[in-house]
Amino acid sequence: MWKKSFMGTRRGSVLPLVVIVITLLLVMGLGMLRLGLQARVYAARTSDETAARAAADAGLTKALWALNQRLGGGLSASPLPQQIDQILANCHATFSYKMARPGEIPAGPVVVSIIEDDPFGVKIPFQTRYEIRCTGRSGSAEKTVCATVKLQGLFESAVLSQGRISLMPNTLITGYNSADPTDTDIDVKIGTTSINDNSISLGPGSVVEGDVFVGVGGDPAEVIVASGTITGQKFTLTEELQFPVITPPALPSFGTVISAKGDTVTMRPADSGIYKEIKLASKSGTPGVLEITGGRVVLYLTGNIDLGNSTEIAVRAGSSLVLYAGGNIATGNSAGFKNENSLTSTLKIFATRQDTQTFELKAKSDVFGLVYAPNANVEFYPKSKLYGAIVAGNISIKSNGTFYYDEALRNVSPDDEGVRFVVERWWE
Repeated sequence: MWKKSFMGTRRGSVLPLVVIVITLLLVMGLGMLRLGLQARVYAARTSDETAARAAADAGLTKALWALNQRLGGGLSASPLPQQIDQILANCHATFSYKMARPGEIPAGPVVVSIIEDDPFGVKIPFQTRYEIRCTGRSGSAEKTVCATVKLQGLFESAVLSQGRISLMPNTLITGYNSADPTDTDIDVKIGTTSINDNSISLGPGSVVEGDVFVGVGGDPAEVIVASGTITGQKFTLTEELQFPVITPPALPSFGTVISAKGDTVTMRPADSGIYKEIKLASKSGTPGVLEITGGRVVLYLTGNIDLGNSTEIAVRAGSSLVLYAGGNIATGNSAGFKNENSLTSTLKIFATRQDTQTFELKAKSDVFGLVYAPNANVEFYPKSKLYGAIVAGNISIKSNGTFYYDEALRNVSPDDEGVRFVVERWWE
């Protein structure tokens, strides 16, 4: 009797413990469910924010592409590109963008004042800038990024190479501003995108009155070998530079060789077109001359340009030459290019091939011009003074002299070769 009563008491005392354990397990389970729910909500929110940010960045990329597509048809066309709730590929996020002149976009989530007197200190005309505002949305998340973009040309640097730059002794590289003769604060840069040792070499007595840069990840102390003087900074690029591919415009095909042997061949704007080669030679002491006159002449040479001893390609005052070279350029003794104009933009030489070309360029006048040959090996023989800018695969300035870079070359128009909009300033 007593034993049965004891056993019953034990069974009764266990029930409260079971209830307590079940209650604790229930509370812990609810807590785990709540934590799981919060984790899922946080993950979903983070995912939406990431997707919204990616959509906003994609919108900026698309807006920049759309603006660059307008260069061929004129920027004055209205309205400017815009997009509303464009779906991001392979994602549930959307993006919208709009653009206008800086300060013209109505105040939104991001407000930044942009002063018209060039706050960036690069002397770029205000009218060549646009402000782009992009908004990405995903679920309840929204991200806005903004950028100021500027029109940029091919000649931002005085000398730019993808490989080596070699300056012979006593070469001076300096600058001026043809758009403002009173400007004394000239921004001159030379540099390479290479990171290989000794890619830039300055001979004894050479002076660069400006900055010298090297490729992304490069060490200026290793890339630059300077027996001369650099008055500015040595620095490493933070992003890769782009080298746009230049395509010759549509021109009539004449399929002939431009030849002058001891005489002068004159070409006018009506003679612009596609030719096989240029061959100039002297005869009986009289040099062959290719004379460019009467205005703007555009020539596309599918083959080589061979300038024999004492011959010249002469761009007369009031005229200009745009030369697309599909082959090599070779110049004999006392031969070369003569530009009778004061602006370097009156003579432009573009390499058209993607493989290696060789340009041997000799200047027979102080004013030369602009050379864009990002895959070519360029050897330059200047006179005592030379005005222009060069982009090349490898470049060697052979004889001592003064090389003047015109800072006004950064003032480009939508009609210039190779121009494109690039991001100048970014914020969110």
